[in-house]
Amino acid sequence: MDYDFLAINLFPIIGSLFLIIFLWRNSDLTKNLKLTFYVLLAVADTELVTYNLEVLLPSTACDPIFMTIVTCIGYILRTCMLYLLILLITREDYSKKTKHLLLIPLAVNALFSVSGFFTDLSYSYDEAKIFHRGPLGWTSHVIMLLYLIIIIVLPLSKKHKRRRFEQAVIFETALMITFGAFAESLLGSLVSMRIAITASIIFYYMFFQSAYYREDITKKQFEQAKMFERFSYQVVTALSSTVDAKDSYTNGHSQRVADYSKEIAGRLGMDEDFIRDIYFMGLLHDIGKIGIPDNIINKKGKLTDEEYSIIKTHPAIGSEVLKKITEMPGLSCGARWHHERYDGKGYPDGIKGTDIPIEARIIAVADAYDAMSSKRSYRDAMPQADIRKEIVRVRGTQLDPEISDIMIQMIDEDVNYDMREKPQDIDAIQLSS
Repeated sequence: MDYDFLAINLFPIIGSLFLIIFLWRNSDLTKNLKLTFYVLLAVADTELVTYNLEVLLPSTACDPIFMTIVTCIGYILRTCMLYLLILLITREDYSKKTKHLLLIPLAVNALFSVSGFFTDLSYSYDEAKIFHRGPLGWTSHVIMLLYLIIIIVLPLSKKHKRRRFEQAVIFETALMITFGAFAESLLGSLVSMRIAITASIIFYYMFFQSAYYREDITKKQFEQAKMFERFSYQVVTALSSTVDAKDSYTNGHSQRVADYSKEIAGRLGMDEDFIRDIYFMGLLHDIGKIGIPDNIINKKGKLTDEEYSIIKTHPAIGSEVLKKITEMPGLSCGARWHHERYDGKGYPDGIKGTDIPIEARIIAVADAYDAMSSKRSYRDAMPQADIRKEIVRVRGTQLDPEISDIMIQMIDEDVNYDMREKPQDIDAIQLSS
């Protein structure tokens, strides 16, 4: 048994099978990535088939012309695959003109390969079907080397340079193939070329492209997460608008409370997750008003004790609704406790001080400010100076003192009274009523 022949064939076959299994198990690869793998497989299999034909044909009764045909096809396919590999590596980075220029070495190599039929300057086979290299026999290897240098240089030549890992893999791939090509020429070792191509291209480059695939999956997951976040925001905004629409005098109230709460949380030094959560809590803090009759919410006169008792049920109603959203367990916090007082005289549970979750304490301050700075059925928006005095008055009794101080600071900075309900909101109220 020819163990050298077996060893030379075994390694590329295993590598090719490994690549085929990879493609089969990753059927959702992008079209461009699949094409890259198919080209790599073709490069390895071209070398494998050419080698076997060159080894096996001399022992048959085939004509030397047929041996020349096999060698010619092998030379042409080898450079064609490298050219296609360059196109796939560079992807959309380079102009058609640049890629057309790269066809020139390919055309020269084709002429060199075909010249074996007419002259001995490139290569030839004698009557015993033994291969002889002519004076221009290095041409094909020089062109291969040129393409390999291009594979190294092109990805590095753009301003948006590729990652170091990609550069290292491309460099090692080109270096290994170059070594194999010269080992084949200088040492007459067919083993070196086949093993170098199979090892570097299939295993190293496949691992590199797999990393790209994993990055693509991560990117898609990130995009889906962002899409879900946008969808969640739109749903929450729609719900808050539905609540505000029940009261013709609180148009945009939930949005403003959410904005104020977000600003206060930022000034308290809270992290991004907290700020995002409290923004959603602010949008939905009055969701329980869905369960309150419209005639009570929109009553222009003073509420009776019974009507006021019904109004006071909206925090508990809102809490029960939001508890069903299990993906954000704390969402119900703002809805349930934004009417609690710092001194414990609020509702629905009568808790006080720091027993009230900080989210609810922030929303309580934001809610109080918007209630005073917005037009209501029983009064116009209060002057900014009066709102400031009122917040100072209830600081430490109704409202958390530290959070009240932040709101006072925001009021002092708002010299033009821009935080209040916008004129367009008031116009919208008048149009709807």
